[in-house]
Amino acid sequence: MSNYRVLPALCALAVIMLVGCNQPPGLPNNRVRAATVQMESCYVAANVQSGHIDWYQGVRTIWDHYDWSYPTITRAHYWAPYISPPPSPRIAWPHTNGYCVFTIPHFEAVNGVVACTLYYYQTAHFGSADLLVNSWDNPLTTWPPAENDSILNLLYWQIWNSYDTVAYDGAHGTDNCWYKVALTPDGYNAIADTAAAYPGGGTFNTGWVYRGSVDSTYTDVAGYDLDHPPFIKIWYDDGQ
Repeated sequence: MSNYRVLPALCALAVIMLVGCNQPPGLPNNRVRAATVQMESCYVAANVQSGHIDWYQGVRTIWDHYDWSYPTITRAHYWAPYISPPPSPRIAWPHTNGYCVFTIPHFEAVNGVVACTLYYYQTAHFGSADLLVNSWDNPLTTWPPAENDSILNLLYWQIWNSYDTVAYDGAHGTDNCWYKVALTPDGYNAIADTAAAYPGGGTFNTGWVYRGSVDSTYTDVAGYDLDHPPFIKIWYDDGQ
């Protein structure tokens, strides 16, 4: 590819990625063309596709129970003041995993992905809840999940036990603000593979977890929302 085609594409990419606490440029459904570099967005299609699943740990496993809420994406940890035999004098009540299911449009990154960025809007926080986003396999054929402990148990641990890291971001002290974080190569390769494999588009399941156990730590991110939905922008080379 000659230089006169590469430079405009990179300049366009640099302009697009400049974003702070204001609304990011473009809407989630935008498609932008610059030379052979294309831009697509993954977005949340319905309110039940973003939210959180909470694990309330019982003193005995049989007493555990799970709860489910949407659309706010929350990662959190609280302690219950229960007294139990050492070495665990306190138990999680609850520990919360966020989730967000993105819709991926069909595209083919013939010459690979140039950049891939997650944009999210933090609405509230307390403490230092670093953001770890992973990908996980949803075993359900329909969504939303049934509101029973067996299903929510399954989904909670699918998210928690996944170490397929999509993105990592440190804690932010300012709420009501947009933030962006680059996806890992594994993350954007998974998106590119799904986009190419499904002509009608596919889905990308992400978990938003907090690995720490500091009491009362939480961070809320806007989920499905007309003004502040999370979305992923992908810049790729279609080879044309």
